[in-house]
Amino acid sequence: MGHTPFYFESWYNVERTVTLSIVGFVALFIMLRVSGKRTLSKLNVFDFVFVVAVGSVFASMIISKDVTLIEGIAALATLIAIQMLLSYLAARFPAAERIINGKPTLVLSNGEFIPDAMKKERVTEEEVRGAIRAEGVTRVEDVQAVTMENDGTLTVAWMSKKPGDSSLVDSEHPVPDDKP
Repeated sequence: MGHTPFYFESWYNVERTVTLSIVGFVALFIMLRVSGKRTLSKLNVFDFVFVVAVGSVFASMIISKDVTLIEGIAALATLIAIQMLLSYLAARFPAAERIINGKPTLVLSNGEFIPDAMKKERVTEEEVRGAIRAEGVTRVEDVQAVTMENDGTLTVAWMSKKPGDSSLVDSEHPVPDDKP
């Protein structure tokens, strides 16, 4: 029963790991630059899964002796192609966008917390209050809305003095217009 050496097996393995790390890194860098800024945007669920998958493939390509450089690059290219296709579909079709990215959730409306939405998103009043303070607002009652975005950030909105469309129209519980 043979064991894999703990500290050192051969210079070939070291050379292979260094070479695959460099070539793999350059290939991944080029593919990510070609795929566009969307690939590197804030992480929603879709982007998080992509990053984890790419990291796993990249690590396997470098460390696993069973994965060749070409196989690793092909796997990376496939993941990037899937990401580009899904982001294209999300940008063109609202139904696909909702499935892929989800919808923002309103957790506070007109100074009132929305307990069911907060429970669903697993966010506390203190976290919402923290987001409000971070925007320089001192009173919860002065806030029109706090929305949990698809990437998990909390966005704080208050009444604008200018007319225009609300940025809350795509939230699960849109805030009604305060127009008479």
